[in-house]
Amino acid sequence: MGKTVAAIVPNYNYADFIIERIDSILEQTYPVSELIILDDASSDNSVEVIKAKIEAIKRESPDLKIKFIVNKKNSGGCVFSQWQKGVREVESDYFWIAEADDSADKHFLEVAMRKFEEHPSAVLFYCDSCRINQYGKVISETCSDWADMWGKGRWRNDFFNEGEDEVINYLGETNPILNVSSVVWKNDDGLVKIFDEAKEFKVAGDWYIYTRVLENGDIVYSAKSLNKYRKHDKGSASTIVKLSLEYREVTAIQNRIAKKYKLSESNLKWQEVRRKGMGMIENKKNIDKRGRIAWFTSDFNEGSGGHRTIFQNINALIQRGYACDLYVKPYNPELPVSIYERLVKNYGEFDGDVFNDYTLARDYDAVIATAWDTAEPVAKTNCDNKLYFIQDYEPWFFPMSQEYLGAKESYSYGLRGVSIGNWLPAKLKEEHGLKVASFSFGADLKVYKKDNRVKKENALCFIFQPGKPRRCTDLGLKALRIVQTVRPDIKIYLFGSEKLEPKNKNIIHLGILSTKKCNELYNKCKVGLCFSASNPSRIPFEMMAAGLPVVDLYLENNLYDFPEDGCLLAKPDPEAVAAAILKIFEDDELREKMSSASEKYMKEYDLNRGFEEFGEIIDTTVAGKEVKTRLAGRTYNNKPILPMKCDFRLGPEIEFKTEDEIWRENLTIPQRVYLKVRYILFGR
Repeated sequence: MGKTVAAIVPNYNYADFIIERIDSILEQTYPVSELIILDDASSDNSVEVIKAKIEAIKRESPDLKIKFIVNKKNSGGCVFSQWQKGVREVESDYFWIAEADDSADKHFLEVAMRKFEEHPSAVLFYCDSCRINQYGKVISETCSDWADMWGKGRWRNDFFNEGEDEVINYLGETNPILNVSSVVWKNDDGLVKIFDEAKEFKVAGDWYIYTRVLENGDIVYSAKSLNKYRKHDKGSASTIVKLSLEYREVTAIQNRIAKKYKLSESNLKWQEVRRKGMGMIENKKNIDKRGRIAWFTSDFNEGSGGHRTIFQNINALIQRGYACDLYVKPYNPELPVSIYERLVKNYGEFDGDVFNDYTLARDYDAVIATAWDTAEPVAKTNCDNKLYFIQDYEPWFFPMSQEYLGAKESYSYGLRGVSIGNWLPAKLKEEHGLKVASFSFGADLKVYKKDNRVKKENALCFIFQPGKPRRCTDLGLKALRIVQTVRPDIKIYLFGSEKLEPKNKNIIHLGILSTKKCNELYNKCKVGLCFSASNPSRIPFEMMAAGLPVVDLYLENNLYDFPEDGCLLAKPDPEAVAAAILKIFEDDELREKMSSASEKYMKEYDLNRGFEEFGEIIDTTVAGKEVKTRLAGRTYNNKPILPMKCDFRLGPEIEFKTEDEIWRENLTIPQRVYLKVRYILFGR
């Protein structure tokens, strides 16, 4: 006879979902032997719905053991109390706590019981889950992105692991078992006591139970999304009270594990990151010395320079004495703690609270929008001081579309603008009548600097981000093709996005680099190529701080912040960009002059200068005073580098029949480049 399984269904006010849940249990290909339903004094009509369903089940499956336990008084929100009550009733070999609002694939128990048969020492099974909304629509095929918050890739495949190792290296840091409905338990007399202990917890009791159960056995996992984890549209998943409570409980569990097992420094480090994920960080020093700021941001990914600038300025305000909270609308429904851990992984520590929607959880001295789609939510808040942190002219991110019009409309919501650089204040005042204070572009001079230990190569680097149209990737690649054809000895480094398979031995894709690795690259190269068509990027300034001559585009947005002698601005044309690059490579004296000038210029623009200027803007705003708009003049007055065909006249007497003959005449470098490029692009 096969092993028996009981299904425990704790319910509270889920009359709308309880029938679907019970049916998903009854339809399992591995049948349950017991159905234990508990109602925690629901205020809706759950009890009536469940009773009617039980009567129908008894008519169709008279042999199924069914128990229905109704609390006269609510347990006070402690779900673990209900779990324990259900476990006490189990007579089967295994049990499944199937939350009343979740659902399951019909093969869930079949897979679970097969895994237990393959691994007799396992006391816990769980699987991946798909996320569904309150209407049952799948919003994500997997929860492995939540479980795998540090990118270890572990949850993409099935695994079996010893219980102790699982606790030390995984459950000791955080809880990757996101939904109890995805778990099947091996029944044991000692479980009632463990579940009883969990009643001391209001938030993290499931995590505590898993760590305790794995003291007595092992764990097995299926990467199939056999569980359906329902996420309800109820706004923010956290409040300050809940975050504080969760922080205390997480700390208690982690401390218990640290005492019981020998944890590595890495384990202890990630325990700390997990604690900070609730935003309730020990020994906060700066809260409310100057005020409290709320930042509204769009979701963020690794490698986003715009979000890096945002978080750098947030941390600068924290150092200045402000408390800062982050409000994020993630691409997929996600808990604040998961957002925080992604933030830490990609951008470093953040000493503040994180929320997963745009509903203010407390009063603030200022609220700051950071992108066009966050401007309207900020405008709708009841805060007196509403700011717009503007890094780009964002309508240019889009073709003529709803997004384009929405980005333009964002400048009319009455927010006070704060921009980086000198061009945006002029642009926004002229076209939208928006008053914008600004602070300087800068570079972290502790990171970006000349390093004579790095061997200089005959190379250039190009910030390659094809997912961002403003980076003009195709234009850059066409220019590099010309450079590579004319000067095949020049090595080309691409960086700034996920690695691609190399197609040319002289083109090396480095992927996303740390700031330290970026500085090494800038010191290794002779030219840095970086485009941003909607405001200058921070990257050219970091290149210049490392003494790297820069080539960018001759556009209005680049004429107000770049120094004339540290970079060359080219007409947005592949031949013009190639001409600028080759001009620097062919002229050693010019290259050295540009390197020295750019390094000298950036000595005046340490990142802290911009932080201080931004901090003064916030100080003035919080004090209720008007911030003055600073309209600066152009800093780059040189003529643009033009396509090579416009630089000179060859004369009708110069004709060649083959490509090789181009190099046999005593021509200047520009003439050779021009002829070879024309030959490549258009034939003889």
